[in-house]
Amino acid sequence: MTLQTYLDGAFAHVRQLEAELRNLEDALASPPPGVTIDELLTRHSDVSLAFEAADGYAYQHRVHETIAGLGIPEAHLEREVTTFSGGQRTRAALARLLLSGSDLLLLDEPTNHLDVDATEWLEGFLTGVNAAVVVVSHDRYFLDAVATRTWEIADGNFETYTGNYTQFARQRAEREARKQRDFATQQAHIARTEAFIRRYRAGVKARQARGRQKQLDRLGRVGPPRTQGQMNLAIRATLRAGDTVLAFENLGIAPDAPVGNGLLGQTPGMPFVHETNAQSRALTPLVHAHEIEVARGERVAVVGPNGAGKTTLLRVIMGELVPVRGRVHIGYGVQIAYYAQAHEQLDPKGTVMTEVTDGHAMSETEARTYLGRFLFTGDDVFKAVRALSGGERSRLALAKLALSTANVLILDEPTNHLDIYSREALEGVLDQFDGTIIFVSHDRFLIDGLSSQIWEVADGKLTLHRGTWSEVRAARHDVGRRPAKLDDRNGLENMSSVPEPARKPAPAQSRPTPAARPTANPREFRAARERSEKLGRELAKLETDLQLLDQEIDASSRSGDGVKLVELGARHVVISEQLRATEERWLDAQATLEALECVTAT
Repeated sequence: MTLQTYLDGAFAHVRQLEAELRNLEDALASPPPGVTIDELLTRHSDVSLAFEAADGYAYQHRVHETIAGLGIPEAHLEREVTTFSGGQRTRAALARLLLSGSDLLLLDEPTNHLDVDATEWLEGFLTGVNAAVVVVSHDRYFLDAVATRTWEIADGNFETYTGNYTQFARQRAEREARKQRDFATQQAHIARTEAFIRRYRAGVKARQARGRQKQLDRLGRVGPPRTQGQMNLAIRATLRAGDTVLAFENLGIAPDAPVGNGLLGQTPGMPFVHETNAQSRALTPLVHAHEIEVARGERVAVVGPNGAGKTTLLRVIMGELVPVRGRVHIGYGVQIAYYAQAHEQLDPKGTVMTEVTDGHAMSETEARTYLGRFLFTGDDVFKAVRALSGGERSRLALAKLALSTANVLILDEPTNHLDIYSREALEGVLDQFDGTIIFVSHDRFLIDGLSSQIWEVADGKLTLHRGTWSEVRAARHDVGRRPAKLDDRNGLENMSSVPEPARKPAPAQSRPTPAARPTANPREFRAARERSEKLGRELAKLETDLQLLDQEIDASSRSGDGVKLVELGARHVVISEQLRATEERWLDAQATLEALECVTAT
């Protein structure tokens, strides 16, 4: 089955109408016996109206628009789907789903195997589609763009939040802080009550002590706040590199270049050169990089369409492939550690334990403790590498990376297969790393938070943009500004309209003069605080009511009381809606209070 046939399957009803129209047109040209022209014309009119209502005249346009948006070449329409790679099949399946016109779209990690441009196209499609969408994703930028509600499943619990990922993260932190306060308050109350009971159990207040014991026995216990397991790693460079870490000299690269010797010929810490040879010069470059220098401490994000040559560029830097044009200069004092997307640095015959102990003086106890920081516990440390999931392989590769003392990190899709909490932990570590980082990624959250410059690999060339992903996108949409880029003649083009921004600049704040300084009305501030506290108490009560109701539902489920289950379910819906509405009012009250506090502080 070709891709065209596969995608046309999303329009089975439309194609059936189209085929009937053709048959009717043939019949009108040569009417069959027993059928009048009027009957044929009436049927043709009915089918034409149905075909038009189903947008039949535009369905092929939709096919071409969708595959273009998802980065599928037109030429692939004539290819057999069975010849596609895993990523190509995933994109083909996504295209057919989007073309289906369904009322409900269920998407499991839809941005996997999509480059940044395709992901942004998908965001636009989903925000405009007339359908409900339920999506599982670890792509925080994507979730911010498309989500209007967020469901979190953790520790056997299912919780709902209003808004996108950023709003969810804020609400979740506030909810967890409130649970922490409630738990601490109840634990203090329990401790005081138990102390009273112990003190007066046999004294004159024994009756009161027994009464308080009964109160404790009936008390609905607030559970301890949940703790989210996440990686705990640190990467530290032990040797300071020279001012220039890396330089390209008229570089041309190709994925079919001869295999290089890696860094085998390099004396640790001494300058080194990867250069073209007679065999590689016969090949046509996929990408030209021309003249680029990377200074110590830079964070370089490499972006571009799938197949553009991003991983090839990293492999040439590492010396795994020979340049087909020019040279790569490795600077003085440079020590490189490489994180490969496919985790080739892991030995499939090894175990989790041997991967971190081989080459390192580490006892089993020390190795267990170390691996525990990467969420490998118990017998997990003896798992064979070949039996690990994608996420486990990623964590193990990061564990090996953290054992290095490199001052230059070369990372190929480091957040692939990591959950959101592990991604955030990794971002924190990379942000604190005092060396140089060059990384390929489609994770725009990582790019935005980490990069000081962006290399865009597309259309056979490498273009350099100064700044973060958000700054580059803003510059693209600003007529008066344009990112600095490589010029084919002399490398970096001087763009006076785009000064190089400092990394993560703080926004300038204009200070009002004392005469113009706003002040908060004390009565207004007090009313806002009282409203926030009142709503906070209502929230706590509703959450307690919901928790008690959950216990009743569990009990009724065990007893098989169907009538009561229906009644309790209806109450659960009502209280859940009250909780949601109250939480929204409390968040608004908190925002008002914080605004008044800021005014008071100024």
